[in-house]
Amino acid sequence: MAQQLKNVIILGASGNVGKPIVEALLAAGTFTVTALTRKGSSATFPSQVKVQSIDDTYPSDQLLAAFKGQDAVINLLPPSDVNLANSVADAAAEAGVKRFIPSEFGSDTTSPKMIEMIPIFAGKAKMTDYLKTKESSGMSWSGVVNGAFFDWGLHTGFLGFDLKTHTATIFDDGNAPVNSSTLSTVAQAVTSILSHPAETANRHIYIQSAKFTQNEMLAALEKSTGKKWDIKKRDTTEARQVGLQKLGKGDMSGLMDLLPGGIYSGEPESNYDETRKLDNELLGLQQPPLEELVDKVVKGQKV
Repeated sequence: MAQQLKNVIILGASGNVGKPIVEALLAAGTFTVTALTRKGSSATFPSQVKVQSIDDTYPSDQLLAAFKGQDAVINLLPPSDVNLANSVADAAAEAGVKRFIPSEFGSDTTSPKMIEMIPIFAGKAKMTDYLKTKESSGMSWSGVVNGAFFDWGLHTGFLGFDLKTHTATIFDDGNAPVNSSTLSTVAQAVTSILSHPAETANRHIYIQSAKFTQNEMLAALEKSTGKKWDIKKRDTTEARQVGLQKLGKGDMSGLMDLLPGGIYSGEPESNYDETRKLDNELLGLQQPPLEELVDKVVKGQKV
């Protein structure tokens, strides 16, 4: 009989990725969802979600107590704190958790080249390496590689397109293909992973909602808005250098330079469906036409 994963606890459930995951798990109707929050948190959740609070420092004994009886842990805390990530994994394994989904979500961090371009991803790779040491305890893991966040990236300007000013920042020649996923696709993927434990154990899961180049995205946005957009040009190498310099000074706005400079670099790691097998079919994920997704984002509709 296949292993059943029913009881799911989420750290970071109120964030940009956490909220749609909570919604998808509840919509599935087969999971009991718990949000693990800090005592100082003011986050609120749907009434169907159980809430457990622990001290703001995430003490190991309180993590262990919270994880008792849980089948799966979804850790959405910032991956930069490797020690905390390892502590959460330790407590989950000790509590008998069957599946751990780390805060991987994004680019393919199995690639040394990707980490070389975007060094802050090293923490994600270390986190996965640590989870591999827990496999012998009976706790499996799944790391989700979803590329850029499609809708979030358009709404925030992270992808280089400003929906308010109709201005596009095109990196290099604008023809580098990029994998991306909507937040709802990421959430559906997590739900499906927990419903397919055997097929998704101890490996990275590759998904996408849309693959696009910046020039294709610009054309879709101009068609949807009915406006000609202003274009700025930028070099990806320069963007990464500026981003690293800012981050080195503690200026987190450097992420808006570093990350686009990586995903638009044209490196194969930003185009992982050419080298990796997508798990869309296994997980039941769709890939709508780019113009359809763009039009919904522009109109403020859910994608």
